[in-house]
Amino acid sequence: MEWTHVFHAVLSLIFVIGLLFLTVYIFKLAEQKGIRSRFAAKLRSGGRLNLIESRRLDAANTLFLVECDQTEYLILCGSGFGLLLKDKPAAGGANIHE
Repeated sequence: MEWTHVFHAVLSLIFVIGLLFLTVYIFKLAEQKGIRSRFAAKLRSGGRLNLIESRRLDAANTLFLVECDQTEYLILCGSGFGLLLKDKPAAGGANIHE
């Protein structure tokens, strides 16, 4: 085997690994810029439940601000759990928990 074949194989390997890193970078960038998942799109579609805002905290945790029946809920979702942090009446509505 000539050294040119080895050189081409190494360059091809570096190129493929570079494409993989580029793909991961593009997906991370798209996630940070706010491209919404199918779940978020369904919540925004109308009805009683509306997703007002979502914010990614880190790789495992996301905050959701959700409105349902004139009440806003701040929910922390992580891997395997969901936690209600705060609920308050939406602008102009009354809290149903009081």
